[in-house]
Amino acid sequence: MNGCPRARGGATATHRVRFPALWCLLLTGLVLALAPGAQAASAAGPSPTPPESAAKAPFGVRAGLYGLTTLTGGHFGYALKAGARIEDSAVIHNESDEARTFHVYAADVAHAAGGGLAPAQEGQRMTGVGAWLKLDSEAAVTVRPKSRATVRFSLAVPAGTPPGSYLGSLVTALRTPAVSGGVNTETRIARLVELTVPGTADLQVSLSELEHRSAGAGEEFTVTVRNTGNVLYTFAGSLRITGGGSPRTVPLTPTGIYVIPGGSATLTGRVADLPALGRRTVTASVTATVPGGTAKTVDSDSVRLTFFPWLIAALAVGGLLALALLLVVTRRRRRAWLRRRAEERTALRALRRELRAGKPPAGDPREAPAGSDEHP
Repeated sequence: MNGCPRARGGATATHRVRFPALWCLLLTGLVLALAPGAQAASAAGPSPTPPESAAKAPFGVRAGLYGLTTLTGGHFGYALKAGARIEDSAVIHNESDEARTFHVYAADVAHAAGGGLAPAQEGQRMTGVGAWLKLDSEAAVTVRPKSRATVRFSLAVPAGTPPGSYLGSLVTALRTPAVSGGVNTETRIARLVELTVPGTADLQVSLSELEHRSAGAGEEFTVTVRNTGNVLYTFAGSLRITGGGSPRTVPLTPTGIYVIPGGSATLTGRVADLPALGRRTVTASVTATVPGGTAKTVDSDSVRLTFFPWLIAALAVGGLLALALLLVVTRRRRRAWLRRRAEERTALRALRRELRAGKPPAGDPREAPAGSDEHP
């Protein structure tokens, strides 16, 4: 190296040979360490080891950090004005013992049926980030065994794009051929592409009507959260129960998932230990939080529940009716018995009077009618 210092007098021949090379290495390392961007690149640069996802899968994908724009967790995050363009890359690791061909494509992101986010399928019409992100190479990338390949891409925001948050994804898919008449299987790894177009942030949260239904020994409540603003946020919700003592809360699930602008998510919570008699008021409360930004809390309409032991009441009423019927029947029988006793007493008194008067009782067989041929 021409810029290396030479050994000065007093050193042996061996030192004259070794010291200049050592000083060259030290100075070269110092220059690289102090060079602009070198420290950031060493701290945030890609690791030579495969990504964590590759340890349990036949392949893995990590951000290439091309341009130092990538978010932590292997995802991509950009803040671009409308009409701006940026470049980045992703690194695909093939951890198998044979060459693999991967299909790489950009996709929009939508809400999955069970909650959370899911990328669109390959071949679907993309209208957002999935359409703005373009690969610099072919969609099919072949990677040799125990090797990796870099896929570069660019993201161009269309002019006139309104301020707000936009989500997309970069999907890497490995399709396994069918074996002996089986079906094809596909393993996909999707890295989020979070784009923020600067401007006025409009955090808007709306809740649907709080609904409920019986669920075992309790009540199940559902409410839908809608993102009517222009920023991406996560949320956490709970049910607030008042009445009959100290108020309490029950968490709503899921929690911490993204809701994209124009998207929605349904939350569910179950309230147990409800009283047999009394009233309760239930209200859903949802707090939306912009990552690294502001938060907003919105309450739903209230549901008033009245609890009454209908079964116990029905059994009690039935018992009272049965008792009343028994009393009526018993009273009627007693009255009939009393009438018969009175008639018997009256007949007995009449008989006694006739006997005292010396007349035989009516119907006495010893007194036959005159002119009768019959014998007693």
